[in-house]
Amino acid sequence: MRRLDRGRIGRCVTWVAAAGVLPFCAAALPLDIMQVPGGNFPQIAENYLLQDFDAQDRPEEVQITNILQNRYFYSNCFEPASCHRGAPEGAVVFRVPSGFASTPNSHYPRVELRAKRNFMLGSTFDITQSGDAYIVQNPQTRSIIIAQIHGDKAGGSELLKLRWDDGAIVAGTKEHYGDPENRTPLLTGVALGQKISYTIEAQGMGTGMHLRITVAAEGRTSTQHFDFPASGWSDVALYFKAGNYNQSSSPDGGTAIVAYSALDIRYR
Repeated sequence: MRRLDRGRIGRCVTWVAAAGVLPFCAAALPLDIMQVPGGNFPQIAENYLLQDFDAQDRPEEVQITNILQNRYFYSNCFEPASCHRGAPEGAVVFRVPSGFASTPNSHYPRVELRAKRNFMLGSTFDITQSGDAYIVQNPQTRSIIIAQIHGDKAGGSELLKLRWDDGAIVAGTKEHYGDPENRTPLLTGVALGQKISYTIEAQGMGTGMHLRITVAAEGRTSTQHFDFPASGWSDVALYFKAGNYNQSSSPDGGTAIVAYSALDIRYR
């Protein structure tokens, strides 16, 4: 880990678009390459835990602090060897080598943010996660999950996976816990280094949850709506995730690199 002085920090603003009011976090000033991710984005430390790898490259889950930075989670260009041209300087980078050990009940390695707050279908809630992400480098499978709604129940509890799949942005959903994943294409032709702006809006009521997903890249926007019955996810605590879930388990599958220049989550 590398200790750096604190400097400029980010702030959350609101973007008013034709589709509605979409909150996201941006920097009050350009992102500071001398800041660790928790310094550029203090809301990350407030709202998320980090799932990455320890010094022996074993999966771990840790608190995010204003000094946390390592070879898997760092600010873009904080040093020349860790500068990726496919993302803005100062963006938070999630680097995941293929073939690393996975968390329990998974086959793939991840460096992801896990939201601290859970929610359950059948209750009333209004939650929005939004971000600006860049696929800097893809593994050999050309598949990376950049955001999720995940459950704390083992086996098949990924209600939503938002993935970059060989240039396509795809929403993978499960209407019921344990269902096969149903994949819905949102955009195609999204190349490496292009900004992917997304918003996931989850609204809960007694009967279940309505999900609205909006994705924009290179001047194109797509919105899809999904509904989930409360009975399909009873007794499963859910939470949001963001980062890099590398879909390659092969030791020679290459390294997946994802960067975020903006990330926000709102609970209302």
